[in-house]
Amino acid sequence: FEHLKEERAGRTFGITHPDHPYIKMINEGGDWLIGGKVTALADFKYDDGMDQFRLKPSELQAKFKELGADAVFVFQLRNPVHNGHALLMQDTAEKLKAKGYKKPVLWLSPLGGWTKDDDVPLKTRMDQHHALIKNGVFGETPVVLAIFPSPMLYAGPREVQWHAYARLNGGATHYIVGRDPAGMKHPGTNEDIYHMWHGAKML
Repeated sequence: FEHLKEERAGRTFGITHPDHPYIKMINEGGDWLIGGKVTALADFKYDDGMDQFRLKPSELQAKFKELGADAVFVFQLRNPVHNGHALLMQDTAEKLKAKGYKKPVLWLSPLGGWTKDDDVPLKTRMDQHHALIKNGVFGETPVVLAIFPSPMLYAGPREVQWHAYARLNGGATHYIVGRDPAGMKHPGTNEDIYHMWHGAKML
């Protein structure tokens, strides 16, 4: 079917500015799209030393079951974990326990597809995530570190819906939404494209 690029951009991002990095890729893409049922003929391999962390939804669900999780809370990352992130994840674990969950499990879910040039590379982020887990930053909460293969769209609240829904398919029961998720500055005005709390409101 025809690739209506301007309509796609407007509906996805709320803007059509050609200098938005993902809109730029849309505009440079082909004029036709293919839709329908997708059949994977083979597992994707990147051979970058991180393939063991690219788990399919069925593999994630099996892992959570193996850990005895009665709640799985997920945190999406496109940059390294900072102190505020860590405190948010620690607090979520405590709140779930206070609600009666016996074995909440943290799914640390770094985004593994394309990101802007000024975002931190995946390998660097993964090294940092491993160090945090090794040093017990998340306390007694079991952690599953698994890469989410999607590219980053920088589409604000609409992208938050995609991120959350995809993680539900992987076995998550709770999704943490922080400030200005999937946001960026408008390429024309340099002002925030999306309100910092719209992502949370959308969910």
